[in-house]
Amino acid sequence: MPGAAPGAMGMGMGAAAAPMSQKPAAPAPPPGPPANISIATVDTSKVPGDQRAAITSLSNLFNSCVPLANNPAKKREMDDNTKKIGQLFWRLNAGDVSEGVVPKLLQLCAAIDAADWHTANHIQVQMTTTDWEECGFWLSAVKRLIKMRQLGG
Repeated sequence: MPGAAPGAMGMGMGAAAAPMSQKPAAPAPPPGPPANISIATVDTSKVPGDQRAAITSLSNLFNSCVPLANNPAKKREMDDNTKKIGQLFWRLNAGDVSEGVVPKLLQLCAAIDAADWHTANHIQVQMTTTDWEECGFWLSAVKRLIKMRQLGG
């Protein structure tokens, strides 16, 4: 039984120590974007100057697609697009977009601004392949907007 006593004490001490070590290891997660976020409501005041082109480009792309959403399904899609791109803008404002993604995003936006849909689609597909975990939540919206703009003229 001497072997059982240290095991029991070890469990007791481990159980007592676990909550103390868990509190510092599990800080509250940083607040995420508001549930009702959209391109129109998101704060972009802290977006670095070199990244502001992405805000302008994607806002212009979205706004050019609004008149093309001429049925209820497309209007719902546009509601989803504004939320997803609003989340991207929120992350840019929070400095929460990685240094590896920012240049790709800016290249994508430059292609969109030039109406170079082939290049924009190519960059979007590359980002889907290489940066999906970080960008997946907004890339699908950008893909839909590119397609809508491309088909809508």
